[in-house]
Amino acid sequence: MAMGAGARAAVVIVAAFAVVACDGPPAAEAALTPFERVLADSLAGDSAALATLPPALHELLVVRAALDGASNSRCDLMPSRQRHELRRRFRLTFEDSSRVLLYAVADDSTGRLDRVEYIRRIPTRGQRGLIWDGERDRTTSTWWSETRWGLSRRVERGDIPRGGPLPRALRALGRQLMMSPCAEPADSAETGSPTTAP
Repeated sequence: MAMGAGARAAVVIVAAFAVVACDGPPAAEAALTPFERVLADSLAGDSAALATLPPALHELLVVRAALDGASNSRCDLMPSRQRHELRRRFRLTFEDSSRVLLYAVADDSTGRLDRVEYIRRIPTRGQRGLIWDGERDRTTSTWWSETRWGLSRRVERGDIPRGGPLPRALRALGRQLMMSPCAEPADSAETGSPTTAP
């Protein structure tokens, strides 16, 4: 049975405490990967942010559940562009045939996220993007309208306030993606950031 983000983090924390009991805190710290440490430290805040999302964004909860491996999803490791960079891409198809792409970049030596992109293509309507940029701690919403020739080249953009639950929820999905099982990249030449094609 697939293990959810909360259950996985709980297992990580229990394992850490078991090591503490036997060998002390330094051994427990060494037993965890950087991503496991970050996930365990962020679990409460991430769960709170996801729980307080408005109904229009509850689709993020569906994506969170699917990250452990769903039949209508695929996770891929993407080639690194620099040392200690880890990139993962997750694709999911909803029941209404809309498609989602979740993309995250992190430092595998620290577990720190650098970027998270969430793109959803809705048939006959358009495509929405939610992008968190770690360098500037900025979250941007984008929208491409659907035209008779495909997606419009005109992009509507707007900034999302830092204090709301959405930026934290995006980072929560990015952190979980870094812990999800992924396939090795099929094409080593594929190095770009997937910002327009779920």
